[in-house]
Amino acid sequence: MVLSTTRDLANTGGLSHNTVPEELLSTLRQEVCALENRRKELLARLEETNTLLVEVQSLLTRKIAQAHTVQNLLAPVSRLPDEVLLAIFEEAVRSQEQGQITRTEMAISYTSHHWRRVTVNAPRLWNSLCIRAEVPVAMLQIYLSRSANIPLTIEFRERETAWPGADKCSMAHLGSALDAIWPSVPRWRRIVVLHRSYPYFTHVFRELRKVAPLKMLQSISMRSPGVCGPCPLLLGDSAPALESLEVEDMPLPPPVTQNFDAARYSVAGLTTLRLRVRGMRVGSSHAATDPSAFRALICSAPMLSTLEIHGQPINFGQERANEEDVLPLEIPRLRTLVLHPGTQHPRDLRHIISVIKAPTLRHFELVYPDNAPPGQDVSDLLFDPFPLAKFPCVETVRLHNAVNADTVAVFMNAFPVAARIELGSPDAGCLFKNSSCSSTHSPWTSSHIQYLTVISPLHNTLLHMYEWLLSVASQGHRLPIITLQGPIRGVNGPEFLAQSSKLASCTEVRLCGIDLSMSG
Repeated sequence: MVLSTTRDLANTGGLSHNTVPEELLSTLRQEVCALENRRKELLARLEETNTLLVEVQSLLTRKIAQAHTVQNLLAPVSRLPDEVLLAIFEEAVRSQEQGQITRTEMAISYTSHHWRRVTVNAPRLWNSLCIRAEVPVAMLQIYLSRSANIPLTIEFRERETAWPGADKCSMAHLGSALDAIWPSVPRWRRIVVLHRSYPYFTHVFRELRKVAPLKMLQSISMRSPGVCGPCPLLLGDSAPALESLEVEDMPLPPPVTQNFDAARYSVAGLTTLRLRVRGMRVGSSHAATDPSAFRALICSAPMLSTLEIHGQPINFGQERANEEDVLPLEIPRLRTLVLHPGTQHPRDLRHIISVIKAPTLRHFELVYPDNAPPGQDVSDLLFDPFPLAKFPCVETVRLHNAVNADTVAVFMNAFPVAARIELGSPDAGCLFKNSSCSSTHSPWTSSHIQYLTVISPLHNTLLHMYEWLLSVASQGHRLPIITLQGPIRGVNGPEFLAQSSKLASCTEVRLCGIDLSMSG
């Protein structure tokens, strides 16, 4: 009908308005009215269809969610009690790479409704806050809310990707982040600052000094991979519970006087000091601490019980030049001394060992890199004077690449009451070869050795250990429990099993970190 009317209009092209038939106008009006009604009908159907579509989509979403829920319920992991799930989540969070942007706890909370309920209601999963430009302040507030009232670890880190203007961005973000987390200061237990910008370091600690005392703070760890000034310390009694201080690639601040003023720095209750310089790279001298600063800090920390020195973080050059005038470094409560020089020929290791006086030392650890030959010999410094052991109360000894054929006897006499011995493969090879071949009595064949660990033992080492065990047993001494720790190199699986079985015929043998399928 519409087409016919159109044709009629086309055929009236030669007519004037006075000659248009009235019937045509009436027909057009009827067609317009019909089309309007048709449009309204279609719109009504479309609205009804859209309503049905929304209902179907909503129902589909619910059914998909129900299907996922049922699927999850059928999974073996869903049969685990919430307590077991939480233990797994805590281990995953604890073992994640430090400082990563995508946090494990957040990813877990997005996995399912059930896992979200478990994680959101577990404050221990949210007790570590990372302050960095990529982390929105709103995310910090989520962590503060979900961590409830438990102690917190606060990490200040630089941007993952450096770019021009990144430091300014970090400083701007730091201000708003600090404003958001200041109310949680009473809960801070550990502070970690890792940033290459020295102004950032100083700003953080300047702001910390302004807030209320950090009464729960127990540990501070700071590292700067770039060239910067001395590490800042908290002042006065702003951290009365501080027990651990770790400084990496930064020198200690110079002393205000000959000793650190207890009223100036919060170190009086310090029990653990860990100093570290990574590698011997060019420019690392900026991180070397002056010996006066090191001595002042030690003397101002009368409770110090653990001292770890990694690399060569202290420059004793001037002291070494005037050894006759050097005073001993008394650390009366020191029980653990860890020395990891990071090189076979360290500059100041002998000087450090010679000046330290620690009559109550219980744990001595000297670890050189795996490179051959063995590291610098310090065996003569383990007596004061010979034959009196410098550290006569040491119960645990760990040596790695520190012993050679000429110093075996000295090391064996330096720790006369050691009950726990841990040896690297080169050290074990020298010690047991000497002991098994010598007919003289050795202190290490006495009954005071209860636990003996050998790392990556070689074939000959295992043979000498077996001969040593036979020798000790023939003298009527109690045999120690032996732990063979991986990785295993230079011996195939069946051969290793055969040798370890021979050892097990004499005493209890434990295997740790050993994958026999990878040995060869």
